Amino acid sequence: MRRQFAKKDSFENHLIMGVKWDRTATSTLERTNQAKGRIAGVGVDDQIVRNDFDNMPIFGEMHDVTDGYGNEFVRIPKFYIKKTKTADERTWKISKTQHEGFYLPKVFWDFENHKELPYFDFGKGKATIDASSKMESKSGKYPLTKKNIVEMRNYAENNNANGVSGYQQLDIHGYDVIKTLMYIEFATLDMQSVMRGFLDGNYSASDTALISETSVNRIVVDNAVADKYRVKQTISVGSSRGNNSVFYGRTITDIQVDTPSAGKSSIVFDGDPVDIAINDVIYNTGWKNGFSADIAASSGSPVSNTNGKFPCMYRGIESPYGDIWQFVDGVNINDWQAWVTSDARDYASNVFSAPYEQLNYINHNGNGYVEEMGFDADKPFASFPIAIGSSSYYRDYYYQNSGQIIALVGGNWAGGSTGGPSDWYLDASSAGASLTIGARLLKKDS
Repeated sequence: MRRQFAKKDSFENHLIMGVKWDRTATSTLERTNQAKGRIAGVGVDDQIVRNDFDNMPIFGEMHDVTDGYGNEFVRIPKFYIKKTKTADERTWKISKTQHEGFYLPKVFWDFENHKELPYFDFGKGKATIDASSKMESKSGKYPLTKKNIVEMRNYAENNNANGVSGYQQLDIHGYDVIKTLMYIEFATLDMQSVMRGFLDGNYSASDTALISETSVNRIVVDNAVADKYRVKQTISVGSSRGNNSVFYGRTITDIQVDTPSAGKSSIVFDGDPVDIAINDVIYNTGWKNGFSADIAASSGSPVSNTNGKFPCMYRGIESPYGDIWQFVDGVNINDWQAWVTSDARDYASNVFSAPYEQLNYINHNGNGYVEEMGFDADKPFASFPIAIGSSSYYRDYYYQNSGQIIALVGGNWAGGSTGGPSDWYLDASSAGASLTIGARLLKKDS
């Protein structure tokens, strides 16, 4: 296991780590409390870097676990969060002790037995599916896509059988935990400046095959097209962009420039041979799970943290943003008014009454880079955009629409500068499904 673990005593359990922001046109946060002076580095491949949080409570305790189904998770220990917002400042603080004003994220609460939980498990990889329609989190598999939020919810809950319980898809409470941890560890609202993530991939209908071949493991394209792709990336091929009619999910193993002739390149991929027709379209799709095994640091990327051609990993969690959009459950929106609830057993789409409750603010009704997030002191876990404009603030984009809407977050492989942990896509109905949208499995202690 490459990640270090914090050694704690009663003093360390009471530590508060935080950041604050003066709400000006900068994404840089100021470290506060026991986060002051800390350095948080990220690595590439087997690079060893300094990260002081590896030996701090909460951060240093996160570690990989595998459940009885073989699903891979990152276990996150129980902690408490405090957020504040004034005219001049926003703050985020965490501690293993519930100091005054701190709340317990609902992923650490057992609603059935009415007790706090010592941890919850966050899917290490993007959601996949097994033969019995159970949602998985397993290495070596390509992400499940083209399913809507209701289908994904059901797949996650299918794991709750034969005395097993606690499985659900990613929700607003689990995402609150991850985003808060990232903000505090790296002291920025601009996570792309730390790790770009897989946000500069390709999804163009003009990336087409130049020749037809039978039973091959390559697609021949123009050199300029090949230059946009990288070895290790995931690709799919279809007769049109996104239809996957030739195959879904292969990994590029080689890119041979000026092969088979000058001006043409062969993009070589793994798996069984296929037939390629002229004008078949090649495009990136969601990265295969398991890439973090080759990253030595607690957070980082394969090959590059900066060029946007490779996914990132946060403390074992692969692609926390970028790569593919992720459904976020426990949220329903009706004409920009968000409703939220806390018990995963109550999750249902298009519900705008109890047990769902309204936030005390209305989301913004236009698309753009986020300048300000709403804040409900009674429901601080839910922060959605209420003002847009300059990209100098949150650095991530916001998409919205009227009507009955569900929540997606993070961006996809072709999102570019729009993606990140505050990139909310509140523009899809509960029936919406796409090649660019996936899910993530969570499990509460039970």
